[in-house]
Amino acid sequence: MSNQFMFADEPGQQTPKIPTEKWKVLIVDDEPEVHAVTKLALSDFQFLGRGLDFYSAYSGSEARELINSHPDAAILLLDVVMESDDAGLKVARFIREEALNHYTRIILRTGQPGQAPERTVIVNYDINDYKSKTELTAQKLFTTVMSSLRSYRDIMSIEQSRHGLEKIIASSSNLYALQPMTRFVDGLVQQLSWLIGGCRQTLYATADDKGRSYQVVAAHGEDASEAVGQTLRSVLPSAALSEVEDVITHHGSYYGSDFVLLYCRSHCRPHGSLLFIDGISRKLNDDDHHVLQLFAENVQLAQDNVVCLEDSDQFVARLSDQLMATHAANFDPDKLSDRAALAYRLGQQVTDREQAQAIALAWFLYEPAEPLLRCASESVAANETTCQQRVARSLRALGHGQHIATQIAHRALTERLERWDGMGLPEGKQGADIAISTQLLILTEQLFDWQQQGLSVADIKTRLETEKGRYYSPEFLEGVVPNLSTVMAER
Repeated sequence: MSNQFMFADEPGQQTPKIPTEKWKVLIVDDEPEVHAVTKLALSDFQFLGRGLDFYSAYSGSEARELINSHPDAAILLLDVVMESDDAGLKVARFIREEALNHYTRIILRTGQPGQAPERTVIVNYDINDYKSKTELTAQKLFTTVMSSLRSYRDIMSIEQSRHGLEKIIASSSNLYALQPMTRFVDGLVQQLSWLIGGCRQTLYATADDKGRSYQVVAAHGEDASEAVGQTLRSVLPSAALSEVEDVITHHGSYYGSDFVLLYCRSHCRPHGSLLFIDGISRKLNDDDHHVLQLFAENVQLAQDNVVCLEDSDQFVARLSDQLMATHAANFDPDKLSDRAALAYRLGQQVTDREQAQAIALAWFLYEPAEPLLRCASESVAANETTCQQRVARSLRALGHGQHIATQIAHRALTERLERWDGMGLPEGKQGADIAISTQLLILTEQLFDWQQQGLSVADIKTRLETEKGRYYSPEFLEGVVPNLSTVMAER
């Protein structure tokens, strides 16, 4: 290739200080001079305060390795003719169809336009620009790279926003659960980082009950994984650290030269949260301030809802425990309801008296949930799964209970559709993973249903034999069935 295909002469420019963060540019060309002149022409290039980092390959095979090693490259400057007349075109196809990289901007450069006509190449290959080396001056290269970087920035901004939205959507169905709430906030933080224009780091931290410490619960950007779980003050730069106390005290905000501190006021707790954004590459305008304020208000409101729901769960759990403790203190087998009494007698067949009593007490919580248990048709597995999810969410407060009877009731309600053979719902629990107390409460319910259908004890025993090893533990039924006539006749 002739050196006349390099760059036309233009006045030189001063090279500013090279920033530490750079955009990756891959140069693929079989002429070493092209690599050298390209780097020289773009040596003083900056976009959003970042320079360029160059990586070179001299053949199609080397280009493939380079692309796989740097999937985050912003631009690929690609020669068409190398070891073969279409080597560059094959690389372009590889990056899109095999490496599945649709983000890197491909600028095709050729010294022999007749080998790869522009119209044909643009139509048949997913490239972003086509330049002849004879016309590509340093200024035109600068313009091409600048426009390509802007496109890459916008594409990555959209992609990051998409990932953030995916987290939000994935969390929305369980917005009020603690872990999904964390993912929800994380998704919003990720979106916010890009909506305001490519900041380096975004942190969201919530206060402890006394407001003495703020812990990072969601982060995006530089050192994000290391920041989560740390106290905010331990990860803030000194410039922001000097302002954080004033922001907390006055429930306000602070806009530095390249960072923002924003207080997120809580409506149900004495202390709220803090939003920190660092490495902002441009001056924020009024619209940006409005977006930040909306984030502060709405994400904190969502987190407040979680706190209130958890408080409600704890309150209901304490009430349930007190109810169980009251029934336990006044426990009299002769004064139990018919079904609670049957559960007690069945329990005595396979466990000790204390456990049997706890199972009978659990019936006082299990029975009121009956309307929830009938929320779906038994013949449709998908509906059963939906029904069980409704039960799990409606009765989640019982999971915080400390009384053994509360715990038995909660477990039975969450395991009621499980089967001993592992074919049940929603988790497919198998064997000993299903509690004996759960089987006792389910059997109590089923025995009453069969009695109402007019089945005799002999018919019931026959049915239980067919369900041995399927719905119930064989050992459990062997302990119950022999005395079933007596157990069901007693009162």
